[in-house]
Amino acid sequence: MNGERLRQARELCGLTQQELADSVEVVQSTIAQIEAGLFAPSPALQKSLSLHTGFDLSFLNNPDPPIEFPVGTLLYRSKAKVSPKDKAKAHRLAQFLFEITVSLRSKFRPIPVSLPKLSNEAPTEAAKMARSHFGLSPDTPIKNITSILERAGVLVLRVPLEIDGLDGFSAWVGKHQEIPMICLIGTSTGYRNRYTISEEAGHLIMHAPLNITVDEAEEDIKQFVGEFVLPEEAMRREMATPVTLATLAGLRPRWGASIQFLAARSRQIEITTPNQYKYLMQQVSTRGWRTSKREPGDESVPQEKPQLLSRIIESMYGTPPDLKKMRRDMGVPMWLLRAIAKSHGMVDNSALASVLEFNHKLA
Repeated sequence: MNGERLRQARELCGLTQQELADSVEVVQSTIAQIEAGLFAPSPALQKSLSLHTGFDLSFLNNPDPPIEFPVGTLLYRSKAKVSPKDKAKAHRLAQFLFEITVSLRSKFRPIPVSLPKLSNEAPTEAAKMARSHFGLSPDTPIKNITSILERAGVLVLRVPLEIDGLDGFSAWVGKHQEIPMICLIGTSTGYRNRYTISEEAGHLIMHAPLNITVDEAEEDIKQFVGEFVLPEEAMRREMATPVTLATLAGLRPRWGASIQFLAARSRQIEITTPNQYKYLMQQVSTRGWRTSKREPGDESVPQEKPQLLSRIIESMYGTPPDLKKMRRDMGVPMWLLRAIAKSHGMVDNSALASVLEFNHKLA
């Protein structure tokens, strides 16, 4: 049994070593030794570990994952209210999604990576250059950011996990860090999804490698996303003054940006004064939008959906995909496959029991 695969399976199930040890009636140190490659479990214990994790022995006996998978911008969340356990869980799920995507897409013609690296540019200039690189007009809305990034060879994956305070992360992955990847965490409403994707694209473009402090990187990203999604030239033309919540609400559907993001951009490029921006945000807070992170109509905003993984799976396993066959091929639990399929739009909402099962496993 491969100890690293057992650890992967255990963490995907959200189990500690002690919890798994209790389930299979051994001491915690036995699990630790197996995972470290210091102890070979008996056939009976192997069978019990497979049963209690839901991962077949074929999976648990696989070699280590073939590609390095760094934590990427998860490191930037050190000050956020995200627990180490939640970050580890998100990283492990993302690793699994990445591995199956790379494995399955090897059977298809590869998409060449054409994402620019602009670490030496100022954030606003990098955003303008990125728009030009993607063939976008310098001052018009971007219809589908996810689609543009996927065409540039970025793997955009949705991790079926809800973590408060963590909407996504990104990294250059692979032996030579040649594959750009963005992982979206959970489900979001309104235009938060577009902001998160743009934010992580900015990190991939500007911070590979990261040669400034984390705080400086986060400040860079605010400038990058502002210019990338809401170009200054267009905002000066379209933001009628005095800026009010009503005028910003009118711009929201055209630009695919929240009222709060539009307000922040108006302050960033000095269309509004500090006092005017403060008043706008007081109004936002009074309406409860800041605390809830939702604005009126968010539920009806169509969400951009990654297409690559779902298209690969459906081309190999049908539409809807034959998850039983997929499970036999991969040796992983059905609850995990159902959750992945649902998060990528491959099953409908009638699969409530599957989602509840998945949430229970990761609780």
